[in-house]
Amino acid sequence: MHFQHLFTLLPLLALAKADCQLGNVITDEEKTVETNEALCKPQGEGSYTFAMENSEVGVPTFDGDNAFAGVTGSSAFIIYDNACNRIGVYGPSNEGNDCGIPYVIMENWLPYVLTVTQVNFGLGGGDFTFSYANGEYMIGENQATCEDISEGLRAVEACKTGFPINGEPV
Repeated sequence: MHFQHLFTLLPLLALAKADCQLGNVITDEEKTVETNEALCKPQGEGSYTFAMENSEVGVPTFDGDNAFAGVTGSSAFIIYDNACNRIGVYGPSNEGNDCGIPYVIMENWLPYVLTVTQVNFGLGGGDFTFSYANGEYMIGENQATCEDISEGLRAVEACKTGFPINGEPV
């Protein structure tokens, strides 16, 4: 009798998807100050910056059969403290992490879980929404912006927004 019930639930279990927890890939040597204001602008005490950097580079390969040969890209989420010290870097495609949204970031220095609930990694269309504590933060609100910071053959878009480390007042 219990086996019949289990077989009935199996299709539903296949539809369930766990949140995609991202791991911090930054080393101590990489915890430097960000000077590019497109990624981080110093905040007041108690405010951090959440940023996303999307990049793509194209190297000509003269492959007529593959228009995208020689094109590669990457995307990363970055967390900066109030003085723009890089303290967390999370690459959804690193370590097989690209299991889809929602992306979850948990750190012992974050009092709450940060959850990216919507994202567009497309260059020129970069966008994200994340929830943290009792607030929701997104591009287009509260001075949250995306900027083109491309150089040479490398196309780069930087998006950022500030958020209060202890959550919004209730």
